[in-house]
Amino acid sequence: MSLLRYVLRHLTTGSRIPDALRSQLNAEEIAALRSLEAAITSNQKWRIMSMQLLEVAQLLNKDKPAQQVFRDIVKHARTLLGSDIGYISLNDPDSGKTNVLTTSGVVTEEFRTIRMPMGTGVLGLVAATNEPAWTYDHAQDPQVTHVDYVDHAVQAEGIHGILGAPVQINGETIGALLVGDRHPRNYTTEDITALTMLGALTSVALETSRVIEAQQESVAALTAAQEDLESNVADLHRLNHAGTALLQVLSAKPTFQKLADVLSTELESPVALWNSAQERFIGADFEGRALDTAGLDVDSVGATPVDFNGRHLGTIYIERDANEVESRVIDYASAAFSAIALFDEALTSATSRKVDDLVYAAAIGTIGEQEKARLKQMTRIDLNEPDDLYFVGLYMPSGNLSRTKLEKLVRGEVALTKHDEHFCALVQPRSSIKDALRDVLDPEETAYASAVALSSTTSAQEAHDMTMEYLRAAMSLKVSNQVVSEETLGALGLILGSDSRALDLLTTRAVGALSAYDDEHDTDLEETLYQYFLSGQRVSAAAKAMYVHTNTVRQRLERATRLLGPGWDTGQRSLDIQMALRVRALGRGHR
Repeated sequence: MSLLRYVLRHLTTGSRIPDALRSQLNAEEIAALRSLEAAITSNQKWRIMSMQLLEVAQLLNKDKPAQQVFRDIVKHARTLLGSDIGYISLNDPDSGKTNVLTTSGVVTEEFRTIRMPMGTGVLGLVAATNEPAWTYDHAQDPQVTHVDYVDHAVQAEGIHGILGAPVQINGETIGALLVGDRHPRNYTTEDITALTMLGALTSVALETSRVIEAQQESVAALTAAQEDLESNVADLHRLNHAGTALLQVLSAKPTFQKLADVLSTELESPVALWNSAQERFIGADFEGRALDTAGLDVDSVGATPVDFNGRHLGTIYIERDANEVESRVIDYASAAFSAIALFDEALTSATSRKVDDLVYAAAIGTIGEQEKARLKQMTRIDLNEPDDLYFVGLYMPSGNLSRTKLEKLVRGEVALTKHDEHFCALVQPRSSIKDALRDVLDPEETAYASAVALSSTTSAQEAHDMTMEYLRAAMSLKVSNQVVSEETLGALGLILGSDSRALDLLTTRAVGALSAYDDEHDTDLEETLYQYFLSGQRVSAAAKAMYVHTNTVRQRLERATRLLGPGWDTGQRSLDIQMALRVRALGRGHR
């Protein structure tokens, strides 16, 4: 049994890998093992967090008093983040202070009943930015607005680190869900994301409780208006039904298509979702009408942008304006949209990292048969069948080239990795490599591309190295928006790719006199010699290519001889001049 099988057995059973087994691994294997262990630990942590978040979300469907729901949310927040205390604090605009709604883990009455001036403490930072905020050590943090009696209550409770996430209704921050620790603490991105999602669920629970309270008040005040009451109850049932349906979408293999279908059913209207990450619509097409991906209203289409922590994730469209209840349903759907988008993003990121590593291994020649099998499984690219398979280099100076955009635009199978500022890709085109990259090489934006085919005699590593040389040559020559390859530049591309400084030296020494004469006298000696060599040193063929008389070509050749000296068209000098003319011609646009 190989070392790998022993290692995998321990990883799959969750048992610790013995030191004796670790000592048999080399440095690269140990690094890979640590990376895998970290990934497994991270996935386990996110799975636990996701299950706990789902458990909190399910609380909203249970028939519990609102205060019990809030207590459960605070308790779950403490457990999820491993914090000492948790509490919900709400703003009271009338008094200008905040009120603690519920707590968990608090031991002092002073902290439990504290009323802070609005705008102070971590809650003040949350309200000011409408985003999560935290402090490593409350007493020592100059960013926090301090009030003496508040600081005293915090110190009496022994709290140092505090993290808060906004509780919002209709886009307005009305309070915060907070956790605190009795020691200084740096809160991680996972901590912030988890508490933010719990804050969103708190918003839903708070809004639902307010709706229920409003309905109860209406029942007492408007007993005679039975018809209106029934309408309100129906709305409440509709909200509850919609919330249940949306939670079911999240509970089992959530997809944007499922979300669009459920929302369309709940709203009784065609629904389309714009996914910003994938740059595509899911759901109804509204009879072919164009929709605005920026999240603005278009004609009679209602649009609701979906944002998370300042990031635009997408837009929800319905084919009419939504009423108040439907707007709340859409708010619930926005939270579900965010959860699906973030999950897809995490999954895509993990997959991309794996493909990155495999393509990189192919590029440096260290990919093994198992890695080749994984690459084929993930991308359908088979390195053992290299026919019609290319290594491609892509660079866009503007930086507007992204992995998502490339995967969408390339016509064929593609596996990507990014090196510095350029992309390196294995591409299996549906037809030709030029056709596969046609949509990538948009003539409206400068882009450089190179490609070398793999074969039985050209390995993936060799194809990659040649591709990079051709890409550097294309950038040196400013040959953009076309696929540069061996057919385009030949051996010249490899020379220039290896040492771009050779470009100026080659052209200046070989044909600098011709170029200077052409610039000074507005003649075409350089072009004439280029066509002369291209035509096999036949005067008549060169004249035909340039649409001039043969005598004109002869006169120009005589002028070139006076400038360059005799013997320029024979021997080694001839080769140097032809290469220099080819470089200059490429710069002028000859392909």
